[in-house]
Amino acid sequence: MNKFILFAILSIFAISVQADFKADCLAAQNPFRTRLGVAPLKYSTALAASAQKWANTLASKNSLAHSTGRVKIGENLAFGTKSEYNTAKLIAMWTNEKKYYKNNKWPNVSTTGKWLDVAHYSQIVWRNTKEVGCGVAVNSKNRFIVCHYKPSGNWIGAKAY
Repeated sequence: MNKFILFAILSIFAISVQADFKADCLAAQNPFRTRLGVAPLKYSTALAASAQKWANTLASKNSLAHSTGRVKIGENLAFGTKSEYNTAKLIAMWTNEKKYYKNNKWPNVSTTGKWLDVAHYSQIVWRNTKEVGCGVAVNSKNRFIVCHYKPSGNWIGAKAY
């Protein structure tokens, strides 16, 4: 097969997979914002690039830790076994925190008394956050997802919406 044709086919496949991932990320998060009357997040390729870079790092280390050097960029992380966790299931780990969330001034936002129990969800629904970009990486055992949000949420003394 002609190398150009093969490259073209692979490029179309890669663009299709990337578009599906972008759509999955938005579909898993924006309904939570819509139900609250908060504008949907727009997808940012710049945020996706930084999130992808960090997802690759996490997968290579097979560990979960927040990145450093982000300025006013929020970050949600999750991982699970690659055979069990797709994009929607990983993001659902964050949106499932809704059951413990109360819309008070940060950090008094959790019915459990621990803001860490709802910090991913509150970042997703934070009214002032306008953009998201996500990356996913897989190693031999696990799938890692990283989403970066701009501007960041979870500001002390402020409400999410």
